[in-house]
Amino acid sequence: MPFWTADDGTKIHYERFGEQSAGNHLLLLPGLLGAISSQWRGFHPVLENRFRLTLMDLRGHGLSENRQPDLRPERMLQDIVGLLDHLGIENLHVAGYSLGGYLGLMLALNQPRRVYTVLMHATKFYWSQETVEKIKRQLDPDRIADRAPSYANQLAEEHGASRWRALARQGGDLVAIIHEKGLTEGMAARAQCPVLVSVGDRDEMVPLSEALRLSRVIPAGELLVLPGVRHPLASVRPVPFLPAMQFFHQRPTTHA
Repeated sequence: MPFWTADDGTKIHYERFGEQSAGNHLLLLPGLLGAISSQWRGFHPVLENRFRLTLMDLRGHGLSENRQPDLRPERMLQDIVGLLDHLGIENLHVAGYSLGGYLGLMLALNQPRRVYTVLMHATKFYWSQETVEKIKRQLDPDRIADRAPSYANQLAEEHGASRWRALARQGGDLVAIIHEKGLTEGMAARAQCPVLVSVGDRDEMVPLSEALRLSRVIPAGELLVLPGVRHPLASVRPVPFLPAMQFFHQRPTTHA
């Protein structure tokens, strides 16, 4: 079970699939309160035939530790860059679900020569104070345990019975940080690589209008609408998602 240690001593869990000859590198990033044990797992058997896959548990999620008292997007970005450096991955494609897509866009903006393409599925980019407060209420661990005990059990299994409550609270705080100090449209407009904004037409968090708006802000932005798909990644059907994803990530690159 491979781990990489960040500069603050935090151990970050990752997994790799596919042969070296499979093609370009593809990094798969889970969403907030997600883990690679449950997210992207069903897709990699197909993807590893065409890509060299790397999956990582975000800081504080899954089997990854968090030596810090909170979650911050900049620190998570540092983890991603550090892991890529550790693995010797110079150039890659990125696909992220929800928060993972947000971090993928951050990586593309931070290291434009490194990233070929970014797929952002079900990523919430536009936040209002009202929405932030709603999400923070939904992420209250006592509320989760009381109203969604099966989900609480899932979180305990994926992140640890002694950790999931703190992670849920930190997740709510992270949403507030992104709202107050996160990426702006002006920043997104500086993205140099193709970005596919993917969304389900039944997504409870990301309206189609927001996904369309973001795809038009990004110079090489594109929009993929998946019929009958809600926010959870588990609601995504392999077809048409995987063919569209593979076609997008396999386009000719312009990196040296």
